[in-house]
Amino acid sequence: MAQQKVYCASAASDVYRAVSTVLGRERFWADQAPESDGVISFVLADGRRGQSRIERAVQDQLYELRYFGRTLTFRLAPAAAGTDLTLTSDGPDDVPELVSLLLRLKASVDFGVDLRNHDANRSTHYADS
Repeated sequence: MAQQKVYCASAASDVYRAVSTVLGRERFWADQAPESDGVISFVLADGRRGQSRIERAVQDQLYELRYFGRTLTFRLAPAAAGTDLTLTSDGPDDVPELVSLLLRLKASVDFGVDLRNHDANRSTHYADS
């Protein structure tokens, strides 16, 4: 199990919207991430495609999904003028991917910046994938 945390200066509602909506996910996470009947169809920059079932969703508090064979859990907690976000994965050796995902999320919600390089040849094993 891997777990990483980040503080976002944005409200929990903004952070939750980033992970729980198509537009939010496509701003920092996936090239495409449409959702239908509780399943997200991810298309990632490195070409991977996968169906991810949303397991639990509690507005502004929790968002959990099956993601490429593992469970990702986003836990949001109000913090001084922002949100403490904890991301947990039950996959082995997921720390680098979790850190990258959290930093891209923070850049998107706090600063409106997309840190991804949008280069399919530089997506796997790059921090800015």
